[in-house]
Amino acid sequence: MVTKDYNYSRPLDVHRWSCYPESNTFINFIYDTHFKTDKANKTIRKKLLKVVLLDLYVAWIDDPNLCIGVHMSPNAYSDGTVFSKGKSRYNELHIKDTIIQVIHRLKDVGLIGFKEGYEGSSEYGGRTSRIWASHSLIEAFENAKFGYFDVGYIENKEVIILRDENKKNVEYETTKHTEEMAEVVRSYNNLLAKTFIDIPEMNKPTMEIADKNSGKTRYVNITHHGKFTHRVFNNNSWDQGGRFYGGFWQQIDQILRSRIRLNDRPTVEIDFSGLHVILAYAKEGIDYWTTTDEEPYHIPIEGIKYPDHARDIIKQLTLLGFNASDEGSLFRAFRSEFDYKNYSVQYSFPDEKLSDILLSIKDKHPKIKHLINTGAGLELMNIDSKIAEYVIKDFVRTDTPILTIHDSFIVPFGEENRLEKLMKEAFVYVTGKNRTKLKFNKNLTLNQVNQAKYSTGPDRDYYLDSFDAVGETDSTEGYRKRFERHRRHYSE
Repeated sequence: MVTKDYNYSRPLDVHRWSCYPESNTFINFIYDTHFKTDKANKTIRKKLLKVVLLDLYVAWIDDPNLCIGVHMSPNAYSDGTVFSKGKSRYNELHIKDTIIQVIHRLKDVGLIGFKEGYEGSSEYGGRTSRIWASHSLIEAFENAKFGYFDVGYIENKEVIILRDENKKNVEYETTKHTEEMAEVVRSYNNLLAKTFIDIPEMNKPTMEIADKNSGKTRYVNITHHGKFTHRVFNNNSWDQGGRFYGGFWQQIDQILRSRIRLNDRPTVEIDFSGLHVILAYAKEGIDYWTTTDEEPYHIPIEGIKYPDHARDIIKQLTLLGFNASDEGSLFRAFRSEFDYKNYSVQYSFPDEKLSDILLSIKDKHPKIKHLINTGAGLELMNIDSKIAEYVIKDFVRTDTPILTIHDSFIVPFGEENRLEKLMKEAFVYVTGKNRTKLKFNKNLTLNQVNQAKYSTGPDRDYYLDSFDAVGETDSTEGYRKRFERHRRHYSE
């Protein structure tokens, strides 16, 4: 008997839905067989049953070993994410805590496996209950007349989210501005939905990533249903935050992102150099790159002999400094988030050491030092979100795949020149400043191939051989099956 890994899970997606008649036929069959004697409201019961079963179906297709985490306490359904009273722009299906009764019923009739969760303590974290499709439910899934791509989200799932100072979702009035923003995100989601986004080396569509400090494993699902994007604004303000969130590519590092393929084509990633520092200068009316050519994070640190290590430390402390409200919280955040295991040297950062480093940052950038420890980072995020929106709108207009990681973008091979031009154009449009610098990842670009065609140097054969392999890759069987499934569905 195979032991279940209960940590290998994802949360229940309460927005899971399908408008295909065959899915309703399936839900009706399960309801009539196991819920018909239930005295609860039939319409509500079917709706809640549909959400749970469709999400179990998607999890089973993605990986039969994947569990779904579910809250079994009524209090969990009134925390600003799911509302027990129903009506909210963030709870379009009006999911209530009675979904707990549906889960209990599915367990009692043997349609799901169930592992009860437990509360956490100061010594260890808690865990929500876990559910998964039983053998009898899997048999029903195998005979169902709907498919993986027939399951999606409720049509009006909210894509513009406003949060308060406590990071709770809050209601807001729909305006022309919010609807225009929402329309961009909806169009972007439509583009992402029909784009095959995957990593050829991944046989299972799940990536195991060890937490940089605790060592605990977290799971990132590289799946068709892991692409839905939304924007999040903060502190009850449309001028704070606003970044695009949701895509699985935002949860992996740059090395892994370099392996992503879009519609089975290789990609190139371009990001802005030192963007938030540059935006901070722009906020003060200064065009940074007209004053110097020196990289903003190029600051030596006493006792650290490796320049790349020093740059990482300076960059992280600077960016956290824009978001922190005081030095104490800044230093705690830095120590918590710094990836100690990523370096061959053993580093230690007491407050005194970090205070000295912070002072060197302020000495390097005196014209923006007043923005550190003020929470100005959310305003800078708002600016970079407008740049991202500008770029995304243009790619959506031509139906060309693009992925955003806040201050960088991934596009298919051959689209990088267009992206480079557009990123510079967006920066000027949003900030009013004329100069910016961009950095390419190490993936092959079309310019390199074209230069190699007319060169006689040692790189010629390398780039031409690389170009011949652009459309090829050593992909796993799982990747090829996922690509064929996606291609077949969208070609039909």
